Amino acid sequence: MKKIATMLVIAGALSVTLSAKNWVVDQKGKTFIPSKLTVHVGDTITFKNSDPFAHNAYTDDEANEFDVGMQPTGKETHMKINSKESFNVECAIHPNMLLEVTVE
Repeated sequence: MKKIATMLVIAGALSVTLSAKNWVVDQKGKTFIPSKLTVHVGDTITFKNSDPFAHNAYTDDEANEFDVGMQPTGKETHMKINSKESFNVECAIHPNMLLEVTVE
């Protein structure tokens, strides 16, 4: 019975890993596209800079804290969702840019 329980736990962990999604957020026209995103723990957000100038994507949220730094045109940066806490992403260069991330 212990082996079956262990196998179920492993299978559950694998299904979470296999079902993780990658979400692409474009930085274009001094906006995040889309401006709202609903993700799950384990998913990845790829920040892509399509503008002809640098951007920065960061959050101060303690559970999912990240800062991609100066992101030049054409660069993609990946960020993994680690916690079930929703947060906002901003651009340090363009303060009007805002991405609302809801984590379910």
